[in-house]
Amino acid sequence: MSVALDRIVSGDGPVLDRLWRRWLPPVVLLAGVLVVLGLVARSPSGFGMVMLFGGFGFAMIYAGLRNPVVAAFFLLLAIFLRLALPPIFPVDPFMLAFAGMIGAVAIGVARRRCRIPQVGALEGVMVLYVLWNIASMITSHKYLATVPTTGEELAVPRFLMTGTVIPFALYFVGRFVFDRESAVRRLLWMILGLGAYSAAVSIMQLRGPVALVWPSYIVESPAWEGRAVGIFNQPVVNGLVLIIGFIVAMVLAGERSEPLWRRVLAVAIALASAYGVYLTHTRAVWLAFAIVLVGGALYARGFRSGFVSGIAVSVLAVATNWSTFTSADRQAGGVGSEGELLDRLNTLATSVWAIREEPLLGWGVGRFTALNTYHHTQWSSDVPWVRGFGIASHLNELGIVAELGLIGLVLWLAVLVLVCAKLIRAYRTLPAEGLCGRRLGFVAIMTFLVLVVTGLTVDLRFFDFPNAIVMLLSGVAIGFADRLPNGQKQESVGVSAGRVER
Repeated sequence: MSVALDRIVSGDGPVLDRLWRRWLPPVVLLAGVLVVLGLVARSPSGFGMVMLFGGFGFAMIYAGLRNPVVAAFFLLLAIFLRLALPPIFPVDPFMLAFAGMIGAVAIGVARRRCRIPQVGALEGVMVLYVLWNIASMITSHKYLATVPTTGEELAVPRFLMTGTVIPFALYFVGRFVFDRESAVRRLLWMILGLGAYSAAVSIMQLRGPVALVWPSYIVESPAWEGRAVGIFNQPVVNGLVLIIGFIVAMVLAGERSEPLWRRVLAVAIALASAYGVYLTHTRAVWLAFAIVLVGGALYARGFRSGFVSGIAVSVLAVATNWSTFTSADRQAGGVGSEGELLDRLNTLATSVWAIREEPLLGWGVGRFTALNTYHHTQWSSDVPWVRGFGIASHLNELGIVAELGLIGLVLWLAVLVLVCAKLIRAYRTLPAEGLCGRRLGFVAIMTFLVLVVTGLTVDLRFFDFPNAIVMLLSGVAIGFADRLPNGQKQESVGVSAGRVER
């Protein structure tokens, strides 16, 4: 004991090294925060704010470049806060975070802390799909990427980044960087935290206290009155995040390796998320949530009781409020309104016309709104012509084929099919026990299914945060399955002293 004590005091030995690595970063970060706050307090307001944001920015850059997992967390947070952050930067913060994540991965590969990403069939198709989008973006088309009725322009590069490039990049990061259970656990709790925030603001928006809701546009100027829009100001996106949060909460609540207080917290967040889903008053979200409940009741082995209870409560609520449920009053929870259905029929007819006119190459990425203005098509004489006029596609795959042609559609469907096949294989291959076993596969499959089902009613390319989360989770689950020899036990991640063995 005396020898060990001498080694600690002298600064030698693994004990001090572990303490140094564990406590030094937070101590340095806290000291930096105190210094910056002191400068802010004693400096002119403008300079102080610059120092404040500069200090936090430097700390985030330092932490992100040291660890690609942390960099991925920063990217998710930047996308989550995209609408809420004030325009104080010359570029979007999520673009800076994305560049930081790519840099962190490059540094990790160079220092042999990360595996070199390998390109298989799925990854190759993803690259081809991105290149096809880029080719469509840089070539000339008949119409501009605008909303003709308002003159608003669609930033196609940004549209491509948020809807395609970043989600695919996160798939790569999830598959090749998230190779430890600790990283997966932190990811799930981060997703749950963001889901909890979405549930809180959704409930307070419609049930109060509204003074606690941030950002204020959720209450003061919601894009959809009477529906929980969340930080995204969009009920479908908000609903998807709530459903993803519910799935993760149910998994963590049933994970016995978690402390009891965390499991209780996960149950509370699951209940709040379920109520938030109801408050979206969005049929596509409700349908996706129903699929999750049924899927959990069938396949969530060891933690299916919560899903079964959710089915029972939902059926009872619908049965006792049947007249309201079948009414056309969306704010009261009715599903009988026909306006949205008529919108989708006319946009479907417009998509079919567009495919006939430009079947192979399409009309150009980001052009559907213009196309649906100048060539708006009526589904039938029973559907008012004005329904769906000048809006974006509300059918994901038809929007893609109208803009990118059959080539783009085939590439996109290949991505979906290959991801689906790999996720099913991962679920069957991963061990039954453990957070990174079939529970991880269940989370990835259910979130992927929810995204695909929702794509039957909306254009998913506008939904940056759900796309990013789902692709990241898919990559994580597929990566863990890939590292299993013969489907029996996990292959050693080959990390020794922070380096990948070769």
